[in-house]
Amino acid sequence: MATIPELKRKTCTYSFHREPLTSLIELSNFVTGDPVPLQTLLQFYDPELRCFTFQDYQLAPTLEEYSILMNVPIRYQVPFLDVPKEVDFRVVARALHLSIKEVSDNWKSSGDVVGLPLKYLVRMAKEEAKKGNWEAFHAQLAIMIYGVVLFPSMPNFVDFAAVTIFLGGNPVPTLLADTYYAIHSRHGKGGAIRCCLPLLLRWFLSLLPTSGPFVDAQSTHKWTQRIMSLTFYDIRWQSYRMNVRNVIMSYREFRNVPLIGTKGCINYNPVLSLRQLGFVMNGRPLDAEIAESVYFEKRSDPARLEQVGRA
Repeated sequence: MATIPELKRKTCTYSFHREPLTSLIELSNFVTGDPVPLQTLLQFYDPELRCFTFQDYQLAPTLEEYSILMNVPIRYQVPFLDVPKEVDFRVVARALHLSIKEVSDNWKSSGDVVGLPLKYLVRMAKEEAKKGNWEAFHAQLAIMIYGVVLFPSMPNFVDFAAVTIFLGGNPVPTLLADTYYAIHSRHGKGGAIRCCLPLLLRWFLSLLPTSGPFVDAQSTHKWTQRIMSLTFYDIRWQSYRMNVRNVIMSYREFRNVPLIGTKGCINYNPVLSLRQLGFVMNGRPLDAEIAESVYFEKRSDPARLEQVGRA
C-alpha cells in the first residue's frame, strides 16, 4: 500500500453525542467507540449519492449489513413508523415489570420529547438486581440500551420513540434511517451526530483491512492518510458475502429504499452497495436508482410520512 501525503481539503468538525455512562457501567459492560475513525469517515460523505466516496470505491451501510451485525432479521417484521398519539402506560409498565403508577408518575418531558429519565431507570434496575429479579433487571437494562445507545435523543433520557421500538417492531430499519438522517442533516454544518455510533463504527471497521500496511501504519499515520491510501483492492468486500442471498433494492413506487427513522425520513441507494454484499455491479446505475426520493423531517409532512409508511 503506497503512502501518500495528506491532502489539504475542506473539512468539518463533528461532535459525537456521548451519554455519561458511569451509572450504566455498573449495570453492563458497554464500551464507547473511538471517534477518530468516524470523524474521518464523515469527511467522505457524498450527500447526492447517500454514500461515502473514496478515491476509487464507494461504501454505504445497508439493511442487510445492519441486520447481520445486530443479528436481527429484517424481512417479514413490522418496522417502526411513529410513536402513538397516546402513551399506553399499561403496556410500558408490563414490559418493564413496573407498576402503572410508577411509570405514569415518572413519565417526563425533556426538550420536545417525552419518556423516562435515565436516573429513574438506573435506580429501579439496581433495586431489581439487589432483589435478584433478573427478568425485570434485564428488561430495564434493555430499555436503557435502546434509549442511550441505539436511539439516543436527549441526554440522560429514554424517549418515547426508543420505548416504542423496544416494545415492538424491528429496530434495524430505524437504526439505518437514523444513521443516514443524522449524517445527511449535519453534512457541511458539523455539530452533534445523534444515531447509533457504535454500530456505524463496527460496520465501517468490518470492511477495512485487518493486516498489512493499513494496520502497520496505525501508529505513524493519521486516520485520514491511512484511509486515503486504500484502494478498491484493499477493502474486505467479502465480509458479508456469505450471509446475504437477497437484497432489498426498492419499495413499491420508489426506485430506491425509503427509510423512516425516529426524527425523519430519508432514502438510501442499495445499488451502490452491491459489491459490499457480494454481488457484481453491472454497468452504471440508473438515475432513478440514485436520485433523492425522500428526505424530510417527520412532523413537517404527515401525509408524506403516511405514503412512505405504506411502501
